[in-house]
Amino acid sequence: MKKFTFKVSFLLLSGMFALTANAQQTPKGSKKFGKPFIAASNYCGTVEYEEQLSQKNPERAKKAEFEEWIAPKVAEARAKRLQKNGNGTNEVVTIPMVFHVIHNGDAIGENENISDEQILSQIQVLNEDYRRAADTPGFNSNPVGADMEIEFCLAKRTPNGLPSNGIVRYNIGDDNGWQQEEVELIKAQTQWDPEKYLNIWIVEDIFIPGGYLAGYAQFPTQSGLEGLGGQTSTANTDGVALGARYVGSVNYYAEGTYDEVRNMGRSASHEIGHFFGLRHIWGDTGDCATADDYCDDTPTALNANYGCQIGIDSCPESEGLDMIENYMDYTDDVCLNTFTQDQKDRMQAVLANSPRRKNLPLADSCTPGTASLDNDGAIYLLPFSTNCSNDFSPVLSFANRGTNTITSAVINYMVDDAEAITYSWTGSLAPNEDARIELPAMGAQEGEHTFTVAIQSINGGADALASNNTRTNDFSFDPIEDELIFDTETVTITVQTDDAASEVTWLLMDSDQNTIAYGTGYEDTPGGVLDVQEVEVNSNSCYAFIIIDAGVDGIPEGYYSLETSDGTIIKEQALDDILYADFAQFGVNIVLGNKEIEKTLNNIVLYPNPANNILNIAVTNGMDTPDSYTIYNSLGQIMDNGIFTSSLQTLDITNYSNGVYFVKLGKDNQAKTLQFVKY
Repeated sequence: MKKFTFKVSFLLLSGMFALTANAQQTPKGSKKFGKPFIAASNYCGTVEYEEQLSQKNPERAKKAEFEEWIAPKVAEARAKRLQKNGNGTNEVVTIPMVFHVIHNGDAIGENENISDEQILSQIQVLNEDYRRAADTPGFNSNPVGADMEIEFCLAKRTPNGLPSNGIVRYNIGDDNGWQQEEVELIKAQTQWDPEKYLNIWIVEDIFIPGGYLAGYAQFPTQSGLEGLGGQTSTANTDGVALGARYVGSVNYYAEGTYDEVRNMGRSASHEIGHFFGLRHIWGDTGDCATADDYCDDTPTALNANYGCQIGIDSCPESEGLDMIENYMDYTDDVCLNTFTQDQKDRMQAVLANSPRRKNLPLADSCTPGTASLDNDGAIYLLPFSTNCSNDFSPVLSFANRGTNTITSAVINYMVDDAEAITYSWTGSLAPNEDARIELPAMGAQEGEHTFTVAIQSINGGADALASNNTRTNDFSFDPIEDELIFDTETVTITVQTDDAASEVTWLLMDSDQNTIAYGTGYEDTPGGVLDVQEVEVNSNSCYAFIIIDAGVDGIPEGYYSLETSDGTIIKEQALDDILYADFAQFGVNIVLGNKEIEKTLNNIVLYPNPANNILNIAVTNGMDTPDSYTIYNSLGQIMDNGIFTSSLQTLDITNYSNGVYFVKLGKDNQAKTLQFVKY
């Protein structure tokens, strides 16, 4: 349960469950973090994302190191500008863009599979905002306002020279939205060469602990700074991710689906600002004394601003009002229209010096492609995890990227270095169409693993393009402790609040972080509120109960308890001294039928274990024998099966390869799985 434990711990430590007056409405239809009380929109996740990248890549330059590197280059860009009597003009550069639309099979123009027209309206917004275009929403009369002299075009060729309209669609989603770590897996599989394209990913919703994001960007890296690395370690995820509701402008394409207040394409203007090195105007410190976005012409601000309030001065000891009209604030789209001269200098320095960024204006990606490929299949691996069980069923999206109809394909897959398993697909897949493939269930032993899948052949011959044929996914299996597994079909949740009931929120999540029960919106009441709910739970599943005190002052006389259907206490906890949150984790393994069957299956032993030539399956304590057995290898392949003829079943495993195997025992529609090692 390692992955689940990490997520819950991060959720609690991040402190992102706070409900604020600026919270956005939770996306309709979303299942992950989809209940009303988890409504805080963080708008932009770039700062937190950069922290995650630094944790995963310790050599990646930290904020201070990057600023030390970029400062003299910004000064050089500023000096060149001043030599031209202030504003001056540089050569306008064009940035090629590719939009990767991640959808779940919806028709083009529906839900997250937004239309070409909505994407084109986004390009129009970017060109207006980054050029300070007159007579458009991107124009401003601010004396420090600047034309960034950056334009954007949709790519007209793929990295392999094929014709393109700069929009690629992938049927690899579901209707649950995406956790940010899942978006990262998708980015790595679908990215076009980041030296030649600004990659934009559009997904249904991007969920983080406590809310969801409008988008996030990968900040630029430095180059040529001695002793610092990390320039290439994150290249395969470089770009910008956006929620579909935040792409495009209602002004130019009213038929699209948009957020209520972020509906003019400024989320992309903001995130691309990060992509080119701009920081939030408040410097992400929450302290007027240390707030610094490294641009002198953006007045010091204490925090992000929301809505469209004019005349805010969050740091009165510093000169100037908060620049709520700046694209790097969090105000509503209708309020935003300004990049400044110092921000321009910073962008120009990044464009001239930062890896990948400096090559984008030189690329030929907006020149029409002329190449062609006959048989080209591509596979994309949907995110998966083992969660509570050690088995999983990988799901692929198999796409036709060539000009011929694909009627057959051979696909190989394996876990770690085990022998590959072959899957043969037949059908009729026209160019630019895709199909879902669910591979047979597989197993894995405890620990860290890598799943690999690759196309071996298309239409009976070689695939014309190898670069999109192989995908991998790292995953782990860490089983939940036995004492935290309960046999039940329901869990009764009892929560007693204190008088300040409005400060209390709780939820029950499964291991995919789907919210299946919750309590919130309580009214402050003398004596508190007692909330009792009975919730149905699934077998072979893990759950986390989380309770939050927004007042961070404890819940005097408050408590919670979790009980199984037979009254067994999973956990009960007084909340007098709670510091923000408390949580409980447990697993469920429902056993149906009579308990004698359960006793029989619980009184099976395998010996010797590890085994070399002979494995014995023995029933102890005089119990009845099971009906059947099946042996699987770690890939889920059946090695042997049969029926029990006595209380001691002896099996010859001489020809098995060394490794971990699983014995599934059955009796009267009940099952139990044991593990042994062949050496």
